[in-house]
Amino acid sequence: MDQLIAGGASAPVDVTMDNFMAEVIEASATTPTLVQFWAPWCGPCKQLGPVLEKVVGASGGKVRMVKVNIDDNAQIAQQMRVQSVPTVYGFVDGKPVDGFAGAQPESAISQFVDKLAGMGGAGADAAALLEAAEAALAEGDPDTAMMQFQQVMSITPESVPALAGVVRCLIASGDIAGAREVVDQLNDEFLSDPAMKTAVAAVELAEKAASSAGELDAARAAVEADPADLAARQDYALALFAVGQNAEAMDQLLESIRIERGWRDDAARLQLLEFFSSLGAANPDVITARRKLSTLLFS
Repeated sequence: MDQLIAGGASAPVDVTMDNFMAEVIEASATTPTLVQFWAPWCGPCKQLGPVLEKVVGASGGKVRMVKVNIDDNAQIAQQMRVQSVPTVYGFVDGKPVDGFAGAQPESAISQFVDKLAGMGGAGADAAALLEAAEAALAEGDPDTAMMQFQQVMSITPESVPALAGVVRCLIASGDIAGAREVVDQLNDEFLSDPAMKTAVAAVELAEKAASSAGELDAARAAVEADPADLAARQDYALALFAVGQNAEAMDQLLESIRIERGWRDDAARLQLLEFFSSLGAANPDVITARRKLSTLLFS
């Protein structure tokens, strides 16, 4: 969905009926998307394809490119009323906005891509807001992140990453019940999105941690009484995480790994990875803990 053709570094995504919605309709809501309809037997298609890739790559991510093999995906071609190949359509905000058929000189393709890039203002704004929201959440500012995720949804109401961000903001603000309420209303299509899967896992982790929050003092006392009691240390880590002491929670698990790396089938490491996923890779505490974990595992 979010593969970008930048500088020729990535090959165009092959689109089928299974991923047309994600790769064209949804993706074009954030980045204008060029769709090339082609066939293996079409000579002009083989000439046009590399030129399209070159020009789209030169856009620096302002436009992305996907390809549809009409022999394998006749239904898509029929729905888009493709009469011959090569045919190219430009999609913005989930709708075809321009197109052409037949081989074209590179100068004409450049004009087409430039025009398409210029139509992606709302999508570009949404992408920038989404990036800013993720940064705010990683920096421990869920209120700001929440406003930005909601702004993205006002631009692109079907944005699953933005809705997943809202769920994670609710968790970070301590409203676990609210996060669960949102998740429970989602259909299978939303729940199958990778961003939402991460958010759901964060809800489940928060619920598990919340059940340990009341045991913080008891867990701390157990660890102080016997530092080698790794079960108590695991409980202590969850209790700390439940009250927002994330760095301290991860330190407890790192200490458990140092004491006995493979305890209970790597329970401490697996719990630590759940914390990493819930907090996000950009979280400063996660970055620090990842560094410490690497040192432990490879020393």
